[in-house]
Amino acid sequence: MQRQVHILHGVPASAGIAIGYAVVLDTRKIERYPKIRITSALVEDETKRFHDAVSASKKQIIEAIRELENHNVVKEHAFILETHLMMLSDPALTGRVEQLISEENINAEWALKIALGEIEKDFESIGDEYIKSRVDDTTFVGERLLRNLIGKKMSGFHLLENSVIIAHDLSPTDTAMMNKEKVLGFATDVGGLTSHTSIIAHSLEMPAVVGLKNASSIVSPGDKVIVDGISGLVIVNPSESQVSEYEQRARSYLSLELKLKEKAKSPAITKDGKYVKIKGNLEFKEEVKTVLDHGAEGIGLYRTEFLYLNRNRIPCEEDHFEAYKAVVEAVSPYNTVIRTLDLGGDKFYSSLGELKNEMNPVMGLRAIRLCLREVEIFKVQLRGILRASHYGNTSIMFPMISGMEELLRAKEVLEETKDDLRKQGIPFDENIPVGIMVEVPSAATIADILATEVDFFSIGTNDLIQYALAIDRKNEYVNYLYEPLHPAVLRLIKFTIDAAHNSGIPVSMCGEMAGRVIYTPILLGMGIDTLSTNAFSISHVKEMARKLNIEKCRQLAENLFQIKTAQEIYDFINREIVDKSPDICALL
Repeated sequence: MQRQVHILHGVPASAGIAIGYAVVLDTRKIERYPKIRITSALVEDETKRFHDAVSASKKQIIEAIRELENHNVVKEHAFILETHLMMLSDPALTGRVEQLISEENINAEWALKIALGEIEKDFESIGDEYIKSRVDDTTFVGERLLRNLIGKKMSGFHLLENSVIIAHDLSPTDTAMMNKEKVLGFATDVGGLTSHTSIIAHSLEMPAVVGLKNASSIVSPGDKVIVDGISGLVIVNPSESQVSEYEQRARSYLSLELKLKEKAKSPAITKDGKYVKIKGNLEFKEEVKTVLDHGAEGIGLYRTEFLYLNRNRIPCEEDHFEAYKAVVEAVSPYNTVIRTLDLGGDKFYSSLGELKNEMNPVMGLRAIRLCLREVEIFKVQLRGILRASHYGNTSIMFPMISGMEELLRAKEVLEETKDDLRKQGIPFDENIPVGIMVEVPSAATIADILATEVDFFSIGTNDLIQYALAIDRKNEYVNYLYEPLHPAVLRLIKFTIDAAHNSGIPVSMCGEMAGRVIYTPILLGMGIDTLSTNAFSISHVKEMARKLNIEKCRQLAENLFQIKTAQEIYDFINREIVDKSPDICALL
């Protein structure tokens, strides 16, 4: 009997094409677990049972780390699992569970669920969407603990050849343990581009599509499946002609990737001789080698938030200094742009315990606003950055600047910090460049004023689009409105670039838009100086730049401002670039 064909649309998490047979895994969160009141006499036994589950979980994660380290290309991402390992020793989790068992006289499963709920609630109240998505890590660790407590075996990977994993979700541990000789790719109901599972899939160079919503309930074990990690499609029970077409696409993709790897470290020079600088975004210092190996000419965005998370104390000056120095030394003579804390204060630090939960944390006390309220914490980070600047080419970038008052106060605090270091005789780069993220519409509209006070701009499109269009990308009812090519967004970007150039300063872009090659001609046409993206998009953006003519890109960009809707802009781009340039189509 012919099985029904389904075409599912999701998020392309890791490029490539996999054609194989579905193995459907049960990885849904455990919703049914025992809730038992225990006597005081059983508290010690119940606590020991919890400790045993913690030990078993640690053993499983250590085994996954060893598996990752067997693949040289992904050694850096063992750090993600090491973070999970640290969480299993974090008193915020384990200590809280022990406290609930002892004080509430409840069983370990119930106590664990309460503790996880409290931690997840704290994460959800963070304003920054990127950091908010890290709640998945707590969920993965919690589910592993819960499965070990109730004796439900974690899904194994005893697989046949040419398997494609289909699951509701996969933890980084699960992903790391996949046997690449048998598993060709995977697809999940949930997840996004910034999830750690996607990051590890990238590292393994394994095709993946996430955010499919209901793939695990539609796909049956043994179904033939095509996972298109380039466009974000999953085809279930494809026709012979579809299989044949995708086999050809897979061969073309592999051929392209080999060519791009060979050219990764070559500069991106357009057909008419314009050099385009492409940098990398960095989350962990352990990722530096991967980013540089993929051709990055510096770090355009070093996120520093994880120095503050998954620990029971605020990072000290040495924590900052050592993390930044390691990156700066590895990247020099290229430049490293270190972004100061872009995080809300919600309950993560004891010294900020008086802060209340906010109704709308995205627009609340976060990023530079938090730093200017908690100046001593801010100065500790600035000291670490300044000290690291002595060891290589470094820049400082302030996030979420909305007006001149914030910028001037932030620069004042920076000067005070420099004075302190001078008095102590501690060396640093006296001329360290200072820039801002342009990610708030008010900053974009007064970019001509702000440009007189800084050395560079970096446009953060993720937040700029969200704020400009008044939409929440995580809200399923309005996320369809998240549109980089909305005429209002393009005008904000163009005004920012022009304002920077009129003041004689460079402007880069470090949001997701910078890593999508379909936008490269538009951004270069509007005059962007540098694009900074994730490691695995760098070679693609470089190759796109090599295929372009800057003067034609300028003409294209000028014409866009006469068009009224995003869809019409897409249609225009397809007519003017995609349809007329077959060699460009291969990159899209």
